[in-house]
Amino acid sequence: MYNGIQSKPSSTSLFRSTGVFCFLAAILVSLLFLIPSVQASSLPEISADNFPVLAEASEVGDLLIRRVRFNGNSDVSNGVLETVVRTRTNREIFSIPGATLWLTLHRISSSIGEAPRYLDREVLARDIERIKAYYNSVGFFDIAVDTTVTEYRPGRVRVTFEIDEGEPYIIRSVAYSGFPDFEDDRVLSRFYSRSRIARNEVNDTTFTVNRQYDVNMISKERTRIIEMMHRNGYASVQRDSVRTFIKQDQENPHEMDMLIRVRPGHIYKFGDLRITVNAPDASEGDVLADTLSGEPYTIEPFRLIQKRDKAARIRSNMLRNRVLFTPGEQFNQDIFMSTVNQFQNLDMLSVTQFSLTEGSGLPDYSKDYLPVFIQMQTLPRHQLRSDLFGMQRLGFGAGAGVSYVNNNLFRGAERLELGVRGSFEYVRGSTSILGSSEVLRNLEASMNYSFPKFWFPFSAFNNNPDFLNPRTTFRFSIAQINQINFDVRANVRFGLRYQADHGSTTRSTLDLLEVEWFDATASSEFIQTIRENVADSLQVDRILEDFRPQFNSVLRYTFRNNATHVVRRDEGFFLETSVELGGTLPYLTERFIIGRDDLQSSIPSFVPGRQDLRYSQFLKTSFDYRSYHPLSTNTIFAWRGFAGFAYPYGLNPEIPLNQRFFAGGANDIRGFDPLTLGPADVSPTEIPLNGGDIKLAGFLELRHMFSRNFINTNWVVALFTDVGNVWYGPRSRFDEGKFFFNQFYDQLAVGSGIGLRLDWEFVILRIDLAYQINDLGNNTANANWRPDRLHFGIGHSF
Repeated sequence: MYNGIQSKPSSTSLFRSTGVFCFLAAILVSLLFLIPSVQASSLPEISADNFPVLAEASEVGDLLIRRVRFNGNSDVSNGVLETVVRTRTNREIFSIPGATLWLTLHRISSSIGEAPRYLDREVLARDIERIKAYYNSVGFFDIAVDTTVTEYRPGRVRVTFEIDEGEPYIIRSVAYSGFPDFEDDRVLSRFYSRSRIARNEVNDTTFTVNRQYDVNMISKERTRIIEMMHRNGYASVQRDSVRTFIKQDQENPHEMDMLIRVRPGHIYKFGDLRITVNAPDASEGDVLADTLSGEPYTIEPFRLIQKRDKAARIRSNMLRNRVLFTPGEQFNQDIFMSTVNQFQNLDMLSVTQFSLTEGSGLPDYSKDYLPVFIQMQTLPRHQLRSDLFGMQRLGFGAGAGVSYVNNNLFRGAERLELGVRGSFEYVRGSTSILGSSEVLRNLEASMNYSFPKFWFPFSAFNNNPDFLNPRTTFRFSIAQINQINFDVRANVRFGLRYQADHGSTTRSTLDLLEVEWFDATASSEFIQTIRENVADSLQVDRILEDFRPQFNSVLRYTFRNNATHVVRRDEGFFLETSVELGGTLPYLTERFIIGRDDLQSSIPSFVPGRQDLRYSQFLKTSFDYRSYHPLSTNTIFAWRGFAGFAYPYGLNPEIPLNQRFFAGGANDIRGFDPLTLGPADVSPTEIPLNGGDIKLAGFLELRHMFSRNFINTNWVVALFTDVGNVWYGPRSRFDEGKFFFNQFYDQLAVGSGIGLRLDWEFVILRIDLAYQINDLGNNTANANWRPDRLHFGIGHSF
């Protein structure tokens, strides 16, 4: 939300000092528990050959493991090998050698901390086999491993694994055998084209590989084969149905040819489908039963059988419409799992069991059909929720909310949610152009009603495997917002949204109708300050135009592919792109309902006696791509690119205030406050209205986990650099701040810094100390890297 004229707030010295203090305290605590190493006069060595005959620990004393090292490994990192072996030291604070805090606590009291990790010769011998097995799995079959145990101080040892990797073995070619004749000739061609093993085609079933042997790669290829067979009716194919044979070349022993042989079995059909729905209350009650057979429900002689507790309050046709297959047709594992997923995503029940056999046994493959069993239980119908939250934007604040949810309003998994939220935010006086501190308030009431199918005009796409989990949502909200230098008296929104999944990671969202009434008023002090500080009357009019009541509509399509973990974001990618058309509904209203011959880009206000409501016709698009690359077991490199463009094509040459692009903040270009960056290199003190029609931004972040499971959390340090800005578009009435291809690269703001992540697996706390590398407002570089902003957040910034 736009916050009016803003000068840059000063750094918060309290948080800066607190951060330095915490950092020094952590070092001090680590040093307190750092046990110094004293070199002993004698350094006895125990090799792998004579290690088994070492005297019992009770005779020579327990040997505490203080160091574990690996020598000779070049293709496999130390980090990977540390996860393979079980011979390990006690946990160390922030990986500082010898800083074994938990061991020290255990010595104080055996009920706390971590017990000493003594040398165990049997574990060490098994570690040798573990290392060999891992190297074998990645193509090193000539691996040799030895160990050396050095007692560098009485009772304390250093364990060294001496590794001779040898040369890796290469898979030269792969041949596939046993595939059946599929009805669709494209099945095999698609399979081969997407293979990570098969490269250049030698003949119909043989391909060159020329890659290092890797068990994981071969296992994934086996899984792809099984999934392909299951999609095409061959349900009995299991892991032992796909065999791999390796032939070593006699002239070049480190080169091999591979044969993958498949035993497909025969094609199966879906048998009877039995759906059972139980109510939350386990007590006995009335049971409703339906049995359907014949078209359009089944293919004879198979049946669709439903049993549901009357107390579950669920209609039979709603359940039937979620099934994506017809009993009697060819089996398809993907369609079966998509059906289960559709039930689970109803939000009013939970799938407790699904299988191809009644009970927990294996399916009966002796027949040519497989019955399907799906058992579910409805969730409590009424839910009351409350939440408390903190926030940091222009200042620090907090809020609370309460909501009521009915997840099965009319027995068809219709969901009704009513909610109220309020928040406040304290902003220091330096942020406001008026120079006084303010408490910003926000109060919002909302109502959402949705049901699990497409409404008109897209109802024909219901029960389509290409549109999974369809949902139609009606949204309504009204808010009053107190912001710096202006108040939003009413912000009323209504929307109609259609949403569906196309796979496990892809989703489409269509906002067919989104209308908004935005009624804001600037304070008299703000208007006076504008007139006193801005000499150009055109700029004055342009600024105040944003606070005129507005009415707009949007038609928007968004496509998202989220192929990464929603919290960890440690591999994969995220893609979101959208295109929207704005202002069409008020334009049609002014032209055909009001019937003005001379269009004014405005319609009469909904409140008698108020100004007409301005609107803008525009086209807007955005592209957001994020990629995550594991560099090692503990290190992730992440990057993000964003581009957005909005173009007003009607009478009004300006994009509505709430549709512009903004830059800066904890989740954007760090080092700059929200809404204060741009357009271009124009300072907020020169044109006190930011936001633009064009935005370009790039983000780089290197994340390294330096301590695992310390105080029950993983500690991650992050180095980041953010770059980007916003600009006015080609129709803007201002020349200053416009986007020009020969100038924009000199107007990119750069923020960089260091951050800390506390990772609890299910949630991540983020603290970033960001520096402004350049200050576009003053057109001078900050060569000293002035620490301007301390950002807090939940989750990774991208």
